[in-house]
Amino acid sequence: MNGSSALRNRLAIGDVAVACRGGFGGPADIAVARWGGLLRCLGVLFGIFLFMLPHAAVAGRDIHYGAVDHPELVACDRVHWRGELERASGCYGRLLRGDAPAEVRAEAAWALGDLHTANEWFREAVSQQSGDATIRTRWGDLFAASHNGAEAMNLYREAMELDAAHAFARLGAARVLAGRFDDAANAYLEPLLGDSAVVAGARIGAWLLLAQVALENGDRDNALHALDEAEGLIALHDWPPLQAYALRAAADLLEGVTESRYTEMSLAYNPRYGGIFAIPAHFYVITRRYRDAIAMYERAIDVEPGLSSAHEELGVNLLRDNQVSRARGHLETAHEQDPFSPKAVNTLRLLDSYDDFELISDPPVPHGGDSVPIVLRLHRDEADVIAPYAIDLVRRSIDEFTARYDFELAEPVIIEMYPDHEDFAVRTAGMPGIGILGATFGYVVAMDSPSSRPATQFQWGTTLWHEMAHVFTLEATGHLVPRWFSEGVSVFEEWTSGPNPGVRIPIPVLVAMKDDRFLPIADLDEGFLRPTYEEQVIVSYMQAGLVCRFIEQRFGAGKLAAMLAEFADGLGTSEAVQAALGVTTNRFDEEFDAYLESRFGALLDDLDAWHGAQTRMLDAADQGDWDTAIETAREMLELMPGYVEPDSPYLVLAHAQEEAGDRDAALATLETFWRQGGFEPDALKRLAGWLAEDGRRDDAIEVLRGVILVQPLDLELHGTLGDLLLDAGGVDAAIMEDRVALAMEPHDKA
Repeated sequence: MNGSSALRNRLAIGDVAVACRGGFGGPADIAVARWGGLLRCLGVLFGIFLFMLPHAAVAGRDIHYGAVDHPELVACDRVHWRGELERASGCYGRLLRGDAPAEVRAEAAWALGDLHTANEWFREAVSQQSGDATIRTRWGDLFAASHNGAEAMNLYREAMELDAAHAFARLGAARVLAGRFDDAANAYLEPLLGDSAVVAGARIGAWLLLAQVALENGDRDNALHALDEAEGLIALHDWPPLQAYALRAAADLLEGVTESRYTEMSLAYNPRYGGIFAIPAHFYVITRRYRDAIAMYERAIDVEPGLSSAHEELGVNLLRDNQVSRARGHLETAHEQDPFSPKAVNTLRLLDSYDDFELISDPPVPHGGDSVPIVLRLHRDEADVIAPYAIDLVRRSIDEFTARYDFELAEPVIIEMYPDHEDFAVRTAGMPGIGILGATFGYVVAMDSPSSRPATQFQWGTTLWHEMAHVFTLEATGHLVPRWFSEGVSVFEEWTSGPNPGVRIPIPVLVAMKDDRFLPIADLDEGFLRPTYEEQVIVSYMQAGLVCRFIEQRFGAGKLAAMLAEFADGLGTSEAVQAALGVTTNRFDEEFDAYLESRFGALLDDLDAWHGAQTRMLDAADQGDWDTAIETAREMLELMPGYVEPDSPYLVLAHAQEEAGDRDAALATLETFWRQGGFEPDALKRLAGWLAEDGRRDDAIEVLRGVILVQPLDLELHGTLGDLLLDAGGVDAAIMEDRVALAMEPHDKA
């Protein structure tokens, strides 16, 4: 206890939080987080992010439902909660200047937005009353509201050391852990819900937290039940119903009711409560309706200009809509009002870095033609290298998807690529530490640039193709498409029409298939939003891709577009399957299972043999036993000829064949690997060299063009490809490669 108190003596509130990009924690592992019990994982899956409910403005403090009981302070609070902000400020000011206890002065300073003074008064209060668990809890609440959950948790633990059953300390801990998507939140939350002897205010907070999570999970019935419980206690004790009204309005919003009666009720109670718009806006964000969210956040700050979280979320969502100047204005306002928010600081620093980026338009000047304008935001060190290939890919994807999905883009497409992955993470979620490759917000795509990751982990061309498919599925449905279908179409397009075609199924997905872990189609979104085992996110991606592939093969070309049309009309998965495909979801699942059995059944039966052969193959290769390595690699490829992941036996086989002196066999092996969709750049450059030596110049050119979609910043690659193109008579293409090479500032420009 003394150690953490000493830390607080050295550390002003927010100092940790504003360490920001590169160090601050944030939602680092949301994509694989798993919750049990009452709280379920709220995933982050390639373009869609779930955030906890925005805090109220720091200056106003959250409604505390009796966590503090000083009569004069509560009287000030009640004036504030009715929206009489000027009267409330005067009331808090008198308490702060008077002779009230230190903990009351801390609350008054907090209410006035002076967090440093509040921190000092809480420190003084703890020194005077070291055995008071409530004071430590409220000090923890101050840190939690200031985005410093780690220090808040220290204080909650100290409070519970003093009083193990302290209900508000348990509630504070549950909120912080829920914000981290940590299972441990349940241990703190469940006792508050199940024990009627728990103080009413803590039970109210617990039911409201549960309602929030249930709504985010799409569980409207449980959310409404939780709100019933909370509102009963709120009415009994005459606490403000504002947060409950906001969650009721959010529940209405999810049912398509955009003008909820609870909005009117909230504004009648407090006409300056912006949360009645900001909290429902959050649910627009998590369902990818960013422009609708923008409109709601604008209404929030209209009624409560000091609501920093609404300014922050408005700024982030304006940025998702490519309204950069407006976004900066609201983010700056958010930072002025709440200087401790890492999301605002991170995003403002990202916007500052835009000075290092170039905007490249295709066509270069506005025109009245039929081509959809493309705008690239690329770092100046990479812009001239990446731009020609990116523009070509985007143009080809637009042509492909416009024809397949019978939808024409109505606005310019914005493509942003970030050489620093943490910049991309901040662009996407406002925080560093997320593990995704790309994100689509409608007509705006953000992704890692080719230099942000090792080439063996990332084929940027395929990622861009994947994200462009999202542009179509989102915009064709007004952002109403279910996650599983949007992701499934993107994976399907990677496999069939992308720059590196081929069905690539990782081993963990095959294991899940063998263990019967695929979900019914009606529940497939669950695998993205609420994974129950570690690999379920990638399993869900692959299952969704296989579902789309099956739809096209079983029901015919055009049925994926038909499904999109049904989603655009607001149908859910079950109704869309029936309307577009003419079968029930139960029947669909039966036929899909039969498809998987026919396609993968024999392979799944041999998975154990495959793993055994892999072990023998790697051991033999390590020992230089090339004959055994060749034999076992061939055994594996008989079982799984399409396996071209980074640990593919094709790569070991080709290496062993080369070491054994059979270069022609090694060439044939690498060519098969390439044609199956493998993209290991060093292996493919070796293949291209062999093909060129054998006079197969056109094949060598095709291989190297594929390598550019993995490793475009390889100077030697452009030189080699340029020479081959020139030798083949492709003068214009060769000149482009030379221009790209020159853009990389080579030592020998000649």
